Amino acid sequence: MTSTIAAQSTPVGRGAIAIIRLSGPDSEKILKSCFKPLSGKKMTASHLTLGTLEAGEIKDRAMAVLFKAPKSYTGEDMAEIHVHGSQEIATKTLQFLLKNGARLAESGEFTRRAFLSGKIGLNEAEAVGDLINARSTAQINAAYSALSGATSEEIRGIYAGLLDVISSFDAAVDYPEEDVEEMLESEALEKIKELEGRLIRLARSYEEGAKIKSGIRVAIIGEPNAGKSSLMNRLLGRDRAIVTAVPGTTRDTLEETFEHKGMLFVLVDTAGLHETSDVVESEGIRRARAELDSADIILRLAESGKSRPDITGKLIIDVSSKSDIAKGDGLNVSSVSGEGIEELKDLMFETASSGQVYGGGVVLTSERSYSLTLRALSSIKDAIDEMERASLVDLSIIYLKEAARSVGEIIGASAGEDTLNAIFSKFCVGK
Repeated sequence: MTSTIAAQSTPVGRGAIAIIRLSGPDSEKILKSCFKPLSGKKMTASHLTLGTLEAGEIKDRAMAVLFKAPKSYTGEDMAEIHVHGSQEIATKTLQFLLKNGARLAESGEFTRRAFLSGKIGLNEAEAVGDLINARSTAQINAAYSALSGATSEEIRGIYAGLLDVISSFDAAVDYPEEDVEEMLESEALEKIKELEGRLIRLARSYEEGAKIKSGIRVAIIGEPNAGKSSLMNRLLGRDRAIVTAVPGTTRDTLEETFEHKGMLFVLVDTAGLHETSDVVESEGIRRARAELDSADIILRLAESGKSRPDITGKLIIDVSSKSDIAKGDGLNVSSVSGEGIEELKDLMFETASSGQVYGGGVVLTSERSYSLTLRALSSIKDAIDEMERASLVDLSIIYLKEAARSVGEIIGASAGEDTLNAIFSKFCVGK
């Protein structure tokens, strides 16, 4: 990489400050062409310096910082300019940098350079995007773990363990006169099974990770006028769904999110379930029933003394609405007085996570990583089958190498150009 790239890293628009960043061999030269420290000051790497920005026709009192390779985010020389948050200042500054030797960065190019220089793994690069887009505490913690904690360490450990077994097997094949093959078989099989167990646990963590990333989907189901829309509004703390005394007001699904105890919940208000000949209502009811398959939790709502929809096989919370008028079975709530609302939120949380908000540890949130983990598991199971059935080391090596390639692709050790393009194209230009 010989080019120097530049982009605005802060969101476009007016704010307190705007940050424009550079990365590449000419970063320091381009920075010094427009930024001068205040009299008597000297720029020191990795320290913010106050000075004057003169970028063509504009001037600003600004701050700048220079990062020297390899101690930077991308592993290259980098620089940042912190200007006052007028978008006009930020745009003119970026234009000046582009006229003086930099080119506009492509989507995700800063993070892509960090990956290519070995500063982060590919799964960690994906976690950067997850961290930027996180909407709940659980999402932040899961993304941070993938970026710098237990998840990355676990994947690297599995990859290293596979390579270690493969190298031992290669030695057994290459040097049969050393009579190491028989000695390795029992030790290697035990090690491979241990790696298989770690892959199984990694794959199982995806169910939790997927829910953390997308939110816990909660469908509010009941007959017309059971209070579904009122309950949704009360849980959200604002009027989002239209509420009237007329049965059948809600004719389509309506989604909105809220956070409780660090977990993101996706509430889905649905049309009332009943028999009808109305075409529009029938479509709304069809969509409501479709939510039964996709929801993680169902709030089965009914007024006291009235029937509930016959639903089985899901995580169901029975809720009696309008408790300010009459009490019923299940959890009593009132969207008018607020009775039972906090208890319902807590029960949703406990139902979704068994009382545990994700705060660290190993968890997969990427569908790509999950797919590769399953592929690695399939290969490693084939290797175990061959060893237990016929002790065919030559064939086992083939399967183990396939498993290693799959795990290696998670962290980027064997990822192709198409995979990299697909991942980094989702990033903003300045990241």
